[in-house]
Amino acid sequence: MRRRLAELRRITTAEWRALLLAWALLVLAPLMLRFVPLCRLLRLHGGPRVVGLAPERVARLVEVAARFAPGAGCLPVAVVTAWLLDRQGTPATLRVGVARHAERLTAHAWLECDGRPLRHLSDSAGYTPILTVRVGPVPRSPVG
Repeated sequence: MRRRLAELRRITTAEWRALLLAWALLVLAPLMLRFVPLCRLLRLHGGPRVVGLAPERVARLVEVAARFAPGAGCLPVAVVTAWLLDRQGTPATLRVGVARHAERLTAHAWLECDGRPLRHLSDSAGYTPILTVRVGPVPRSPVG
């Protein structure tokens, strides 16, 4: 408990804003996922650009907010993390994969930055990607 309180005291103003926004988006995301196609949902851009946090830190803040948001499974968490990274201009890739566990087919969503799964969303081992969606700014090719 003391460790968690100490961690909360170290959060910067920008991180508090990201944490509160993540919580609000996590409350809305499950509903939005029911009515808006995923690819269209990931193209939504909202709000002004914000100060950039490290992608790992954004993922950690969303994970913390998810503890207090109903229905915050792996897909809403990955989508909200993608939105927050896009807001700060950081490109990412959302992946949805499937795996067979004890005669059951299970699915999982995770987010990658620079080709690496974000640590807090990386339970991707054993899942075969069936959907990949690029999120955020598209890198520009050099003019030459």
